[in-house]
This record gives sequence, structure tokens and C-alpha cells, in this order.
Amino acid sequence: MQIFESEDVNILKGVISTNHVHMHVKYRPSLSISDLVKKLKGRRSRKLQQEFTELNKRYWGRLSGV
Repeated sequence: MQIFESEDVNILKGVISTNHVHMHVKYRPSLSISDLVKKLKGRRSRKLQQEFTELNKRYWGRLSGV
């Protein structure tokens, strides 16, 4: 993932379940975990909205392409 590369984060171990993900990551101390999670969630949200345009209207109250 680009965020991991740009922020110098390494995934040490991960498990994917049907509705959530567990990751054991190594990151530099100057990066707060909350900032890392915000970046990951923001990037994933944007990609999901692009791939599934019906999500825009359902969850964000916008029409696709607006």
C-alpha cells in the first residue's frame, strides 16, 4: 500500500475476517497510530466510493458524479 510505503510502515502480521482486519504493524515513533489509521481509512473510503458509486448516495447523501 502506498500509505505504508510513504510513512515507512511495515506489516508484520495480518488476519482478515469477514467484517474486520487485524494488523500487527511496525511504524516510527514520530507517527501517531491515530494518524496512520485516519490515513488508511480515508484512502480506503475514497477507493470504495470510486469503485461502488452507489455508496456515495447511501452513506454520504450524495449522488455519484456530483
